[in-house]
Amino acid sequence: MVWSRVRGSVRDRRDRRRDGSHVSDARLVSLVRGELGDRPSATVVVLGSGRRGLVDALVAASPTWTVVEAATDADERQVQLTLLDPIDAIIDVPSKEGRLFRFRTVFFHVRAHGLYVVPGGAVELGPGRGKLGDHLASAAALAEEPLRGGRLRSIAANALLAVRMHVQATADGEDLVLRHDLPDVLAKLDEPQTSAWIERSGHGHRILSTIPAEDPPSAAVITEVPVLREPPMDRAINRADLTLRDYRDVVVDVEQLVIAERVLPAETYRHHQNARLVNRGVVDVGPRLGVPQRPVRDDLPRLEGTFVHLDNEVRGHFGHLMTETLSRVWTWQAALAIDPGVRALMSRARGRPEIADWEYHFYETCGIPRDRIVKIDSAVRVERLLSGTPMLSNPEYVHPRIAQTWDEVGDRLAAEAGRTEWPRRIFIARRIAKRACDNADVVERMFADRGFEIVYPEDLSLGDQVAMFRSAEVVAGFAGSGMFQIAFVPHPIHVIQVGSSSYTPRNEVLMAAVRGHRIDSVVCATVASNRVQAGFTFDVDAEGPALLKVLDGLPPLS
Repeated sequence: MVWSRVRGSVRDRRDRRRDGSHVSDARLVSLVRGELGDRPSATVVVLGSGRRGLVDALVAASPTWTVVEAATDADERQVQLTLLDPIDAIIDVPSKEGRLFRFRTVFFHVRAHGLYVVPGGAVELGPGRGKLGDHLASAAALAEEPLRGGRLRSIAANALLAVRMHVQATADGEDLVLRHDLPDVLAKLDEPQTSAWIERSGHGHRILSTIPAEDPPSAAVITEVPVLREPPMDRAINRADLTLRDYRDVVVDVEQLVIAERVLPAETYRHHQNARLVNRGVVDVGPRLGVPQRPVRDDLPRLEGTFVHLDNEVRGHFGHLMTETLSRVWTWQAALAIDPGVRALMSRARGRPEIADWEYHFYETCGIPRDRIVKIDSAVRVERLLSGTPMLSNPEYVHPRIAQTWDEVGDRLAAEAGRTEWPRRIFIARRIAKRACDNADVVERMFADRGFEIVYPEDLSLGDQVAMFRSAEVVAGFAGSGMFQIAFVPHPIHVIQVGSSSYTPRNEVLMAAVRGHRIDSVVCATVASNRVQAGFTFDVDAEGPALLKVLDGLPPLS
């Protein structure tokens, strides 16, 4: 980051207000025109409400420019600024209040080498600085480090590093002028914003259809003992419209990354209802702005034809297939009606470069023939991409219509089962180290003593797994993807989970809510409260009595 003081002093003057409100419209017009020159066209955005006078003054000074007063609603402003891309200049409001927030959420909407003007903001470079100045100072104190291709960082850490490596701050009199040199900043849009952008962009993308939201099922299917997890597992399930979108000439990269013009649409995110939109192929430079980890080349190979986007960041993992991919299988049938020659697009994944036979088989039970699946190993440009809203998105929502997909796929798998007799009580054990119970043998013995058969589902075919779950009266096990087959059980059953307090995903709750299953969850306290994948210990003294009470409540085996 480069700091300099030019064209004036940064000293506060006693005859002028420190919040910058003394800055006249004429001065700001002169500053922006001086920076942008006499170019015939430019796009200038004015932040804040009630600034029509400044907008009119800019238009009068440069009649061929596009000058816009930014929306005050944050969601609408994100769409508005995305539609205006490229933006040559943004003028902030002349007040310290909210200055840092506006910078973090708006600044990188300015094109590379454009300008972001903070009226009265030169004090941020001096001893009288406010929160924005503290932010700039913190960035300047960082060591030099490439923004892309390095270690994984939080959004806040990435944003600071982006300022350190790519932002220049200069003083123009008592005003602050900020620039950056990143040419490929992308706007991150959630579901409603993506649809709004498509409807207003004129780029040829379309919304093909919408399945309206329905009343969600209740999450009050779960009981937790002896402690409750936070946030509450039985909190309300959100509503969600399901939208089928038609993109033209877009970039698709590995691990779910989709780029349409200068936009990262909702298809890019596993958790698209979250306030934080995250994909590990994107380096965040602001809460809703980022650059691709791998800059997009101009000479990408092109895939001709129509494709359905069924990729996810963790392709090849059974749990993510059951939740993120299966919840979008509804789009395959819709796409076939649009283009009978449609193909499904997926990508290599870290540690799983090829699509395994069991994956191909699973997709076939979803109605997707093996020869219709195209796997990419790097970024490509796609002629036509069809993509739909997932019917389930952990932890926020599930659409009740997903039951139809679960029924159809579950029936096909169960029909392949090689056995007809299954135990009435099963316990789903885990071999992997992730979220492992370090005294799992103690837990398994408690269940075995009550008539449960200990099962490792990966030892069975997919068809046998579904048949086994459907035959059981009680399904127990360690929380996680091994339990996800409860989605394929169409009738209510009793589910017993053992997991850690740090395991806060709600996949099993969302599935049980749709199916009407009852979940008794035995929660084991762990100090790693912020680590979803943390291992844990089953405390016989603390959690043992709670589990025994659940087991004692089971009807006797005949």
